[in-house]
Amino acid sequence: MALPVVSYPQVNRYLLWGPVAALGAFWLLAYAGLAPSAWVWAFLRLTGVIGYLLLALSVASGALLSARFTPPPWLAKPLQYGWHGLTAGSGLVLVAVHVALSLVGTTHSQPLVGVLVPGMATFSPFAMGLGTVASYFMLAPFLTFAWRRKLPAKWVKLLHLLAYPAFVAGTLHGVLVGSDRLGWAYLGAVTLVAFTFAIRMVEGRRAPAKAP
Repeated sequence: MALPVVSYPQVNRYLLWGPVAALGAFWLLAYAGLAPSAWVWAFLRLTGVIGYLLLALSVASGALLSARFTPPPWLAKPLQYGWHGLTAGSGLVLVAVHVALSLVGTTHSQPLVGVLVPGMATFSPFAMGLGTVASYFMLAPFLTFAWRRKLPAKWVKLLHLLAYPAFVAGTLHGVLVGSDRLGWAYLGAVTLVAFTFAIRMVEGRRAPAKAP
């Protein structure tokens, strides 16, 4: 079955690239040593937490898109596609800024190889490596969907499943190295993703029974 062609509202682009431009300018100031170290540390944590929550919403909305239930008008499929794309794109961008800030911060600053290669971080290499793996696994579905017209639909759907282990790895990364007490946020994100995943699995098992 061919994948639907999705067009996102123009406002989504402004919502995505406006804050990105501001964060990019802040990173340049941090790289030049002109930004207060306390601000860099605060934005490092903030982008990591918000990026994680946005990606959790993206994973949950992706599971609902695969479900066959009839949504209410305020959650119609076109709106689901729009929010799914917006949360995925925004979350990945914030994670990229989070990684970039870890290169220029004064607290547990990392070399480039430490954030690109799992296990090579100079601080808590296992937990940091989980964050790297989560980023790669979450990026794969996003890129394959962007190239969906050039790739077999089967591969696009298969690679989208990487979002689930990516979410698990990202959650563990935040729990193990996060400096803020955000157990409520992790619990809410895990509950939401688990609930929508359960809906997808239950409907997947029921579908063959309906076939003639």
